[in-house]
Amino acid sequence: MPGTPSSPTLVGRTAELALLEAALQRASEGTPAIVLIGGDAGLGKSRLVAEFSARARASGARVLVGQGVVDRTFP
Repeated sequence: MPGTPSSPTLVGRTAELALLEAALQRASEGTPAIVLIGGDAGLGKSRLVAEFSARARASGARVLVGQGVVDRTFP
């Protein structure tokens, strides 16, 4: 089955998006910023990052995105 389609409209993440945009604003003013987004699977982290990244790039920002892999075999 192909991936689940997502809406082009971001729903229910206004506060989180505002926090990300505030960090971007501070960075654009010369204060370095790093944002860590975490949470359980299926909460919309990837969708939030995709939306924010698109907005940030459109404003001329350079966006770096990384991921961590959880090793469930480690005790």
